[in-house]
Amino acid sequence: MRPALALALLLAACGTARDLDRLKDLNAAGDLAAIAATAVECTGPDDAACLQAREIKANACLRLGTAALAPGSGRATDAPAHFDCAIANYRVALIAGPQPIPAADRSRLAAGYLLALRERRDQARSAAEAIPLNGALAEEAARTRAAVPGSALGFYYGASAAYARAALGPETALARCPPLGEAHLLLARAPAPDAGLAPALAALARAVAVDRRRFACA
Repeated sequence: MRPALALALLLAACGTARDLDRLKDLNAAGDLAAIAATAVECTGPDDAACLQAREIKANACLRLGTAALAPGSGRATDAPAHFDCAIANYRVALIAGPQPIPAADRSRLAAGYLLALRERRDQARSAAEAIPLNGALAEEAARTRAAVPGSALGFYYGASAAYARAALGPETALARCPPLGEAHLLLARAPAPDAGLAPALAALARAVAVDRRRFACA
């Protein structure tokens, strides 16, 4: 390795370590806004400190977005930007650490990433804005099913994307039954969800069943 390149990598590692130490302190203090405002430039790969730094920032942005949507917060218009921040940082976290990323890390990051993608889609102001966001959710759900097949996450969020694709299409059986059928199959194939996901999965299954009956889907 050339000396200049080695020095550059060393400086980058030192910068990431400093970022991580600051983010850990802010996280311990519960200062989500300061975490979200902290610039994190690292991208990995094979950088465990970068993964941690990106995950801390992503988690903070996700929590800020969720809080902005809480009844009476008066900050709902801030939510999309917070979810965008979460999405960007979860995406980098997934490629920043050791590759292939361990299944436990993959599952933990996917839980936040998929939730942020779904929430951002649900904040879309038009079908034109929602469709690519929903496509990104479907793609990440498929990657999660492949990487962590024992988790219900990829199945639930894949079904959510399929259900939304049905809702975003024309109100005809020809348009809606195929994605509704896809949602039904994904939910039927899902491993047993954990206690936190189980109510949402059951609610989505009921909604899918209602719409399949409404459009007389096979």
